[in-house]
Amino acid sequence: MKPGIALILALACLPAVRADEPFTKGLSQADFEAAGLGKLTPGELARLDALVGSRQAGAVAKTRDETARVVTEKVKAEALRQQSEGIVDRMKVILKPGTRIEYTSLDAEIAPPFREWEKGTVFHLSNGQLWVATDADDVYFGPPIKKPAHVKIIPGSMGSFFIDIEGCGRARVKFLGMAPVPKPSPAPQGN
Repeated sequence: MKPGIALILALACLPAVRADEPFTKGLSQADFEAAGLGKLTPGELARLDALVGSRQAGAVAKTRDETARVVTEKVKAEALRQQSEGIVDRMKVILKPGTRIEYTSLDAEIAPPFREWEKGTVFHLSNGQLWVATDADDVYFGPPIKKPAHVKIIPGSMGSFFIDIEGCGRARVKFLGMAPVPKPSPAPQGN
């Protein structure tokens, strides 16, 4: 159970004490006599009630303040966590040292017309993936491709990837994400 909630439940389970009722008036006659309070003068009893009331009020105030502080901290921490947890944070994979990572190659097609590439060119694959050319030295200027070309994404070293386009060469690429799926246009309504 969370500490803030446990503290609130503990406070809720405390016996209710009326703030305006003196301590000595809330005791049973047997407890009053067993504590020897019958020997005290009315002034001494009033002083005892004032001391106990003051102590109880301080404890309640301290507990209330501590509860408010704990709950406020928990709420703020949760709000910050939710605020900072964007889609990129949810996509992260945390690896411990020594974890072995294996990548496999990917086969897809690139749709025509495809003419050339240079650094910054985005490749739209038939599976919906988007890859961008990252190396300025990787360029292709050749005849346009008029039919779908076979593409292979090949893992490189240190987390890098290459795109090998059938008949056009190879370029270093970085995964951008998935292409947005186009929404179908509404069907025409007949009259």
